[in-house]
Amino acid sequence: MQFLLKTSVLLLSAALAAQQSEPATPTVERPAALETIRSDELLRHASWFAADERQGRLTGSPGQEAAAAYIAAHFEELGLEPLGDALEAEGDADGEPKRGYLQHYGITRTYVDESTQLNLGALEMKQGFAILGGREMEQKIDGELVFCGLGRTRGSSQDIADDVDLEGKVAVVAIKGPRGRLPDKLSVEQKFGMSFRAFSQLSRTSKALARKGASAVLFVQHEDPLGLSDVLNYMALSPGKATVTANFPGADPGMGMLGRMGGGDGVPSLVMSVPASVALLQELGVDMQQYPKYLEGEAELPESKQGTAATLTLLVKHDGDARASNVVAVLRGSDPKLRDEAIVYSAHMDHVGMRMDGDVFNGADDNASGSAGLLAIASAFAKSEQKPRRSIIFLSVSGEELGLWGSQYYSDNPTWQLDEIVADINTDMIGRSGPESGPMQVTVTPSNGHAHYSTIVRQAHAFAETLGMEFTDGDKYYQRSDHYNFARKGIPVVFFCNGEHEDYHQVSDHADKLDGDKMERIARLAFWTGWHVANQDERPKKLGRQRKW
Repeated sequence: MQFLLKTSVLLLSAALAAQQSEPATPTVERPAALETIRSDELLRHASWFAADERQGRLTGSPGQEAAAAYIAAHFEELGLEPLGDALEAEGDADGEPKRGYLQHYGITRTYVDESTQLNLGALEMKQGFAILGGREMEQKIDGELVFCGLGRTRGSSQDIADDVDLEGKVAVVAIKGPRGRLPDKLSVEQKFGMSFRAFSQLSRTSKALARKGASAVLFVQHEDPLGLSDVLNYMALSPGKATVTANFPGADPGMGMLGRMGGGDGVPSLVMSVPASVALLQELGVDMQQYPKYLEGEAELPESKQGTAATLTLLVKHDGDARASNVVAVLRGSDPKLRDEAIVYSAHMDHVGMRMDGDVFNGADDNASGSAGLLAIASAFAKSEQKPRRSIIFLSVSGEELGLWGSQYYSDNPTWQLDEIVADINTDMIGRSGPESGPMQVTVTPSNGHAHYSTIVRQAHAFAETLGMEFTDGDKYYQRSDHYNFARKGIPVVFFCNGEHEDYHQVSDHADKLDGDKMERIARLAFWTGWHVANQDERPKKLGRQRKW
């Protein structure tokens, strides 16, 4: 986010005056309902979301739909009023539409049909591969497998001689890892950077082999130091893992467009998982002792069997009328003068699906933890003997991982009058400690150094101190989670998270690594913050940059 430097003396004087008249710290009276938010409930919900049965909760998938149904059932059990889409031909006595808990928005899905199968010699594979390009196709390719080394068609190290014709052949090509020693732990950003360079090479190789007549290209990897299998989750199709893009006005294409990268000019190009690659190389009789030496330039191209038959049945379909869903409910406020105003609690329910080898991105911290926090906070409000003066909206969104779609759709199509939404409190990744926050810390944006710092954050800081917690600066996440779509509408926000860690967007983000006590502390902090906003006389207001929290 870019900030414009203001040098006007008038504006500077105003800023100094604002700092000199900082609002008083709120009275830190603990709400009685705070104690009802407990780690056992939080871990129970989070473990359900993060179970393998949810298959990574990809936006618009059966796993995400199951998560939405689970949340809606919880809201209904609490007696919360549904605030989703209007139900057709139904209304109340005042003529207001009757609503359900779900709010739907349009997406497109491109997916691998279950009839897709690879027959490679004696191997029969229905998973363990990813299809590059994200295009519809219906092809049955019969040919002979040919091991082409690194697929080089020119230069002093070419693997395929000029006079070799690959017409009717299915080329099997090795993926060469990066030179030099890699760090022990690669961040997601490092994996993406290195993988984009690798995909660029794959695309060039596929096009070169297509010019030699190859009818398809299978890329193999005997190990995966770059985490290509992880990154392919965003950039390719695989059985059970669709490519999803938003399909509503003004939608941010976000990560959804990555699946259309890396095609081979109409020639089907697939990347095999490590186990599938090893099995295929063995089926071709490639010497697995010589193979890695060849990749390092220390040995000649290994010999392989000739005449191995292959049949690739590839069916990729496109659904332009698919939908994903948010879940929305409200607890009406008790004060006749303030109940038309509302505080939104938000958290995203979805994650990024399954890897091509079938391993699940469980997304326990991201964001089963924040979703569990949303449900526990809803329980605390609904079961509290004292009811909040303002109304409380509980908003579980989808599409966050791919472009903040659900929260964008809700903020553009609100089911509550937008100018009466006074705050958004967002929880995303609240179950772990790591480089950015320890067990007794929470990462927060907007910080006191941010232009959109507000009374909500200042008040939350006072509550955090009472809970024995410290704030760390999370301003790099200001535009990276669902609070941002409320902030861009001028609504004051606060975002609570724990920051990234080694399992962020990895298949290792499992529920057994969650810290229930930390989840409890942050969920209680979020509840207390919203409770105070709901009951104070004045709306939250922007403070701007301040000297201290």
